[in-house]
Amino acid sequence: MGFSDSQHLRRLVAGACMVLAPLLFLAAFVISPRLETNAGAQLSVAADHINRFYVTNLLGTVGLVLVVPAVLGVMHMLRERRPQYSALGGSLTLIGLFAAMVGQGVAFVMWEMARHAAGTNTTVLHAVTHDAGTVVPIYVVGYMGALGVVILCAGLYLARVVDWWMSLFFAAGVICINLAFPMGELWLGIAGSALFLVGLGSMGLMVLRETDADWEHTPDYRGMRPAAGMS
Repeated sequence: MGFSDSQHLRRLVAGACMVLAPLLFLAAFVISPRLETNAGAQLSVAADHINRFYVTNLLGTVGLVLVVPAVLGVMHMLRERRPQYSALGGSLTLIGLFAAMVGQGVAFVMWEMARHAAGTNTTVLHAVTHDAGTVVPIYVVGYMGALGVVILCAGLYLARVVDWWMSLFFAAGVICINLAFPMGELWLGIAGSALFLVGLGSMGLMVLRETDADWEHTPDYRGMRPAAGMS
């Protein structure tokens, strides 16, 4: 498989993560119990579905980890032809991912509370999920990741390295996932993960199939065509 070739290995890792990360997100949302906007209600749901709640957050955490090399791969694809989009979009996305990791930590704390029947006092948990001192660094900063993905997707389309629908589905999927939690809509997370998988997963398959030379200097997407109404 040419693992001695570092460039070849980086291509394989990036392409595989582009496919696996959204796949894990989709699996996490499919098995997830319902989402609630109230901390106490979500804790009650976690207590009623303790194993499902743990597995869905474990899959989500692993998915977030795999998104990091996937994003680095997207940045690599843009580095020559749209370096500004690569740097800005990639940086915002990575910052958002790190904040999302902290949010996953809160979810595991909630799981521990539910597992030990500590749901009678949800004051601290409510404060963590609603007070500005924690909401801003954990959740609001997390939304910067969605903005970063939109910038990356704009760069991908403008650089003509992917087809327009790949960029659109990638960005739309991430936006839907970010909206699912504050809205408490599980179906939105499932739909967003499916779009995420189609968009980023298609890019990953393209990366896995291309040559190392194309990975080193990303060419025009073969079959590139404008979106409807665009010239």
